[in-house]
Amino acid sequence: MQSFKRLAAFGLPFCLATTLLIADPAVAQTVSAVAGTGVLGFSGDNGPAASAQLNLPIGVLVRRDGSILIADASNHRVRKIDAAGVITTFAGTGVSGFAFSAASAAMANLNRPSGLAEDQAGNVYIGNKGSIQKISPSGALSTIAGDGSIGNVAPIPSGVPASTPGVFVEWALAIRLDTAGNLFFVDYAAHVLRKIDTTNIITTLAGTGVAGYSGENNLATNSQIDTPGGLLVNSDGSILVSSPGTNRIQKFTPGGILTTIAGTGSGASTGDGGLATLAAISLPYGLEKDAAGNLYVAEFFGNRVRKIAPDGIITTLLGSATAPAGTASAATNTGDGGDAVSATINNPVGLSRDAADNLYVSSFSGDKLRKITFPIIISGPFVFKSFVNTTTAGLGTILPEGEQTVAYGSTLNVSVTAKPRHVLRVASNCDYVKTSMPVPFVPIGTGLDTYNVTVNGPCEMEATFSPLIPRVNINSEAAADSLFKITERSQAYAIPITTPQTFSVVNAPVIFKAWVTDIAGVPYPSPLNVITFKANGVAIADCANVPLTLRASNVIHIREATCKTTFALAGNATLTAAFAGDTYNFPAVSSMLNHGVTAK
Repeated sequence: MQSFKRLAAFGLPFCLATTLLIADPAVAQTVSAVAGTGVLGFSGDNGPAASAQLNLPIGVLVRRDGSILIADASNHRVRKIDAAGVITTFAGTGVSGFAFSAASAAMANLNRPSGLAEDQAGNVYIGNKGSIQKISPSGALSTIAGDGSIGNVAPIPSGVPASTPGVFVEWALAIRLDTAGNLFFVDYAAHVLRKIDTTNIITTLAGTGVAGYSGENNLATNSQIDTPGGLLVNSDGSILVSSPGTNRIQKFTPGGILTTIAGTGSGASTGDGGLATLAAISLPYGLEKDAAGNLYVAEFFGNRVRKIAPDGIITTLLGSATAPAGTASAATNTGDGGDAVSATINNPVGLSRDAADNLYVSSFSGDKLRKITFPIIISGPFVFKSFVNTTTAGLGTILPEGEQTVAYGSTLNVSVTAKPRHVLRVASNCDYVKTSMPVPFVPIGTGLDTYNVTVNGPCEMEATFSPLIPRVNINSEAAADSLFKITERSQAYAIPITTPQTFSVVNAPVIFKAWVTDIAGVPYPSPLNVITFKANGVAIADCANVPLTLRASNVIHIREATCKTTFALAGNATLTAAFAGDTYNFPAVSSMLNHGVTAK
């Protein structure tokens, strides 16, 4: 009975609901919590919206900047959620009342705010009990129509400025603007659809002011509507109005004719999979449309959000529970993080969508705001293109190379020759995982690198190769080992500390050695794989173009050259070893090593 008490106190009608057949959508959407703990109250400003308390939220609006406004009706506030998920008070003091104008909307009293809209300039419009008010981008509040009074029984003026005394707004439960800036609203308690044009003239478009249903295809101004709760302005100039009192969604044509597009008038919740005109809907309120033309309906007593496709077929989008006979609602708000159809929602009222067509729905009796996220459906096939950067095309390959057409979501095996170092540039809609494993003690530049590439859209892979600079060391095998490892991992090589060596020989053979890091993986031998030893910058005749061989250990690929020469004179000699280079590597020269040659 608690739900009955809340509804009665708030002034929303209720009726009975019956079992709804749940449609099994081809592609499932998920639901998640955005704001509200599910316990009514007011708390949480300047903190996470999901930890804040709401009290009978009605309207919801996703603004152009991506922030979200909630008409927190029984807290007499409009709350704001920013991109970080932090909630604050946008308008209202929390005290029920009316302020004709205020320099700061946050310091003005509101009376059960409900309808929300935004124009191209960033002005926000709030439908209250007794008024429609406007908040400028600077935060100043002004009144568009109404004076805060409710319960008016006098004739409703039409064709006069909206600010004219005597123009009453009983309760603007929903507000919309068209692209020209005209404002439309449904007056829930006065049973009318009204328009305020850009010159501020107010006009009644549909409804006589008496609740009821007058049949189909009648002149709208002569037809009854009953407690209109939702509103949508179509691009063709037609207007959709949800009528909870008659359990219908009605269409106001540009010619002024009113007709039903969904609902039979029964307060049940049935008909999924069939035409909306033959389905029963139970207290429809919020309306929203996506870019594909699908219409969404917040079905208050059906405890669900339903979808009407452009072909008129109705299905359930969110909600699996119905209200038992004689109660307002038995649904809770469960299932966050899962399939929306299998989740439950308690008395949905307001709807709004973001730029990605995700849908936000307020749960009136559940005191929550929730989000329905739709899967991104991308059809294939797509072009997959792989190629080698033209400036380094001689250094490696990528396979497959060129363009090919592949199905969406397919996975390709791509291999890149890895003799020199390479960099891949990969389009964002290609997900790739390297599948080749490094071999211990074998240079990075040997063999192939392989990848599994999943194509989620048009995809490009470009391989750019960069030769590694070889390093040469002379007369220090331990330093050669260290040199190889450093070269392969970071390209940063510190010249090893060398100790001058003195040879007490003249006219006797002396042996020198040099080592080159085998970083390119070039097959041995190669005509350029040679070392020339120099003394004081001059090639030693016996040691010019000495062939390189793989070092005997062959555990890590370091190539080795040996110089055997004879010094005829005593003195100092500065020795170096010059590497000519190979197919991929640059030439390189060792660090200097000083040797003293003395007579016996």
